Amino acid sequence: MKVFYCILSIVILSGCAGMSPERHDINPYTTSDYKQAIESFRGDRYPDSIFCVYGLCRAYVGNKQYEEAIDACQKTILVMSKFKDFFNPKNQFGFDGSESPSVTGVVGYQRSSRNLAMAYSALGRTNEAIATIKKSIELDPTYSEDYVVLATAYNQNKQYDEAITAVKRAIELKSDNAVAYINLGAAYGAKKQYAEAIKALKKTIEIDPKMTTAYDWMGRFLTEQNAYNEAAEAYKKGIEAAPSEPTLHTSLAVAYYRMGKYDDAIAAANKAIELQTFTGIGINYAIESGYPVVKGVMEAGPAKKADIQIGDKIIKIDGKSTKGWTDEKVTQGLRGALGTQVALTVERKGIDKPFEKLITRETIIAKGAALSFGLRSLAYRYKGSLEAALTDAEKAYSLDSANDWARLSLGASYLDRGKYDESIKLLSQIKYSVIARILEATTYAKQGKTKLAVNIYLSIPEEEMFPKNIPLMNDRMALLQTFKPFVKEHRDKARSFESNGQYKEALSELSEALKTADETEAQEIQDTIFSMIRKNPLLAEMPEDARKYALRSEVLVKEGNFEQAVTEIKKAIQIAPYAAQLYYNSALWNAELKKYSEAIRHMKIYIKAVPDAPDARAARDEIIKWEFMMEKGKTF
Repeated sequence: MKVFYCILSIVILSGCAGMSPERHDINPYTTSDYKQAIESFRGDRYPDSIFCVYGLCRAYVGNKQYEEAIDACQKTILVMSKFKDFFNPKNQFGFDGSESPSVTGVVGYQRSSRNLAMAYSALGRTNEAIATIKKSIELDPTYSEDYVVLATAYNQNKQYDEAITAVKRAIELKSDNAVAYINLGAAYGAKKQYAEAIKALKKTIEIDPKMTTAYDWMGRFLTEQNAYNEAAEAYKKGIEAAPSEPTLHTSLAVAYYRMGKYDDAIAAANKAIELQTFTGIGINYAIESGYPVVKGVMEAGPAKKADIQIGDKIIKIDGKSTKGWTDEKVTQGLRGALGTQVALTVERKGIDKPFEKLITRETIIAKGAALSFGLRSLAYRYKGSLEAALTDAEKAYSLDSANDWARLSLGASYLDRGKYDESIKLLSQIKYSVIARILEATTYAKQGKTKLAVNIYLSIPEEEMFPKNIPLMNDRMALLQTFKPFVKEHRDKARSFESNGQYKEALSELSEALKTADETEAQEIQDTIFSMIRKNPLLAEMPEDARKYALRSEVLVKEGNFEQAVTEIKKAIQIAPYAAQLYYNSALWNAELKKYSEAIRHMKIYIKAVPDAPDARAARDEIIKWEFMMEKGKTF
């Protein structure tokens, strides 16, 4: 064993091929010059040196070359796993000969595992990341950063409870771990436990006020609670810490937009667009095997005109080899003054020799700016500037046709111009958007397809109609205006049936009218319905199809599935909006889900239906409690 120990020591201390004498002291765990580290640790004289391969493992992760990192880290772990038990995990063979953790033994094994897990996570291979970091934790369960890496992977995998458990352990081990608190906030926020999420994110900012990710998450969770003003303040603080981060300006624009502050939204979007506009050639690339490789080519951009293709390897920029260049250095080489030229030497599969392309730099707007253009388009639309709205929507769509804000803005512009088929084609592609469904329903209504429009509108959960979201409410009111003739027709029929003593038929017509009435008419229709029921209680008997959904909801409640129970009872209410007990049950079950605004709304309807019910006082008390719970739940 002693002989093996000595041989290994010689290999470690000998360094790597190609490492200059002045760079022998590079510590791969602490250096931030990843390009220099890669150059120093790459070589062929000692290809199996633990020190060299570990150095590459760490440096590749730092340089975001994750595929290369996985290969280097796996090699390091394979070698270290053979003799990790022979070494003291601390104070053995420091990188520069000092008393520092060893690259070999337990510490080196852990560090390599941690870097491998980080590379897996960055590539979306979360299950592999979780399995890898768990092995490191089993070896030594006292290192805070391992639990942070584990929590990050769990969050990516939507295993939020597991993420919370992992990150709490990280904080126990290191109480000032800012990244740990970000992971904790993200997990709580995903579970809609907003008070806990905001508390964790505030702790992050307390530890590190420059960590802008915390402001971004905080703004997001405040937005989800419709606290747009507070969200805007969070984004503005983030911008103070990182004024050149376009995402924060875009998020600020969204908050202003939802408040109906369209001029402020436009100003914030302008800044985001400015930060995503530069002079370049119009490509996306990734570092692979030490070289930049083209991953995307902008349509109508200068690179496209020069026939640069996806998969091209750029081996030189202006005659200088790009081997080992960082992202920053590659970007710096590609960008420059407007109208200047850059020479790219390219290797392409299927072509034997490298070739050169001379490309003239143009003004480029990044693909990510599609969101800002789409948002600005919608702000212009609500200000009545329809031409500016169309121009921005078309620009957003040209930048990224898969972006939902681009689709939404162009779909809205087409709706305004009567291009209904084109509008529906775009809006129907947006899967999770209340405003897209409202605009889609509006488009169908304008085509005269009222039944289809009504069905789309009724598919939107009532609790997602946020009154504080000004543009959403404006579009909803516009849709309900298109339903006016439909509502009037059913109300007229109801009056006719009632005058003829056909009360069941009258109730049926009023039920249809209620589905698409605006708030004022809905109140009137409900008053009429409940007045009829009080005069003739036998009319309150539910039809069989409504009873079916009501009974299904009761079964689901017994199983503890309140979410699905609420969905079923909503169907029953749409069929029989005169059955008071349905509103009462819906109120209680929404409260179980902490959807207090919806619970309050339905309990108020119940009290309106049966104001003298024996449990009316108890129902009012429940409303008071839920209002207090909403007040307590506010995190701003």
